[in-house]
Order: sequence, then C-alpha cells, then structure tokens
Amino acid sequence: MSNDGKQLYVANRLHNSIAHFTVLADGSLSHQEDIWTRGDYPRTLTLDNQGQWLYVMNQRSDNITRFSVAPKDGKLTFASDYTPVGSPSQMVISAQP
Repeated sequence: MSNDGKQLYVANRLHNSIAHFTVLADGSLSHQEDIWTRGDYPRTLTLDNQGQWLYVMNQRSDNITRFSVAPKDGKLTFASDYTPVGSPSQMVISAQP
C-alpha cells in the first residue's frame, strides 16, 4: 500500500506478477495493471519510504527486482535491476538518521 493509501500492490506468486490497484474513495479497488516481476515466485513487495521504488523478493529465482513508481498514477516501470540473494522472503527499509 502506498503511503497516501491510494495505490495497492499485490504479489501473485503463481503468476509471477504484481497486480496494481487504485483504491477509490469508497474503499473499492480499481484494477490498473498486472506487471511481470522479472523473477519467479514473488514472496514480498516493499515500497521505499518515499514511495519512489517498489522492491520484489523473488524467492525461487533468488533475486530482488526493483521498479520505479510513477508519482502521478502509481504505475510501475522495471528499473533493470537484479540483485542476487538466496531465497529472499522479507525486506525492511529504515529511514537514515
């Protein structure tokens, strides 16, 4: 969920995709896009503190992929980043002091 509560991102493990929804004023969801994670079995999605980047932990392909988040509509664009890591399942981003 984006910091402003207007965008929702859901990992689809068996489809290897991210489902992107806009949260409407009444709380209902409007499907915006499905985007390929560039990995296998996306376990967890994490947004950075500014909401500019979405990180995907692809558990079976042993990598983390990164997507930029459009400020206007929340649409995702693959950032061409693959970070190899063994079976990632969680990520925490903390603010720097």
